Amino acid sequence: MSDTVTDKALAERVTAAYEQYFKKQPEVATSAPGRVNLLGEHTDYNGGFVLPMALRGLGVGVAIGRGPEPGVVRAYSDTFHDAETRNIDEDAVGKWSDYVLGSLKAVAEPEVAETGVQIALITTLPMGAGLSSSAALEVGTLRAVTALYAKRMSAVDLAVRARAVENGYVGMPCGIMDQFASSVGEPGTALFLDTRTLDHETVPALPDHSFVIVESGVSHQLTADGYATRVAECNAACKALGVDLLSDLGIGDLERIAAIEPLLGRRARHIVTDNQRVLDGVTALRTGDAARFAQLMIDSHASQRDDFEITVPETDAIASGALEMGALGARQTGGGWGGAIVALVPNTALADFGEAITSRFPKTRVLAIT
Repeated sequence: MSDTVTDKALAERVTAAYEQYFKKQPEVATSAPGRVNLLGEHTDYNGGFVLPMALRGLGVGVAIGRGPEPGVVRAYSDTFHDAETRNIDEDAVGKWSDYVLGSLKAVAEPEVAETGVQIALITTLPMGAGLSSSAALEVGTLRAVTALYAKRMSAVDLAVRARAVENGYVGMPCGIMDQFASSVGEPGTALFLDTRTLDHETVPALPDHSFVIVESGVSHQLTADGYATRVAECNAACKALGVDLLSDLGIGDLERIAAIEPLLGRRARHIVTDNQRVLDGVTALRTGDAARFAQLMIDSHASQRDDFEITVPETDAIASGALEMGALGARQTGGGWGGAIVALVPNTALADFGEAITSRFPKTRVLAIT
């Protein structure tokens, strides 16, 4: 099991890191959770539906205080044991501090230009596991800096700002799911989100079952070409089909989708069918139908593998193996090309499942059970 801690403990740990590095107490300490996505992959930037869940005990802690030099941002990562010094008027340069600096600029550039800030970070989220460590860092930083300067911002507005940081400053063309789940989501319950309208509601988890998040051992990097290529392919499919967003289409359009260029058709088919799987999954959760939800997870993984082509042999093998070891359903979760899988496991099988999956796949580890 990974280093899961309570929100209070995470805030205490990042406070201690701040005090040790900067030799003074922070003015604000806060945290933001990572997320696992249960259904609906790459549907968010297509204006579709998603079904993530905020993670309890896996997140980013942020401590912040005013600094000694106007405009200067001194950032320290206790996780990386690394420090970077930036100026609030800088552009992104491809460092981890870009996420911090972009978030500060998004809501408090004039204030930071006047006072400077010192900020410490600590994370219990493994990098590259597809659990939204970057979104949690953005949300955590936004929470900290708005509290520092007594700015009021709703959880939804904060998620919108965090996505803008990732899109406009960091340069990652992601949708809003990760930031929304981290800012608005409640650990232990699914978050049903319409990414086009931002209408959302919590949906209870399945009784007597748990979602197990398993790190595959294959790290992914979403700023690489793969993610941007899928965004471009979805845009090209929209043009071929004469729609603004692929979420304008439904299951009744699959025959029309099949008539366009095959690669673009496969990309569009994944988005349309995964959108429907989210809707069906919400119904399954509300009715306590674990078998139905599990099958939707299996179908979603197959769609990611065959139509959207974002899985890797390792995650295919782990998702398949999980079904042989007691999971009812399993799929790759996150942006793709590695990261983690999420499995739906009856509570009575949890202990045996965790031991079996890590024994068969030695590079894996169970990150969380929720």
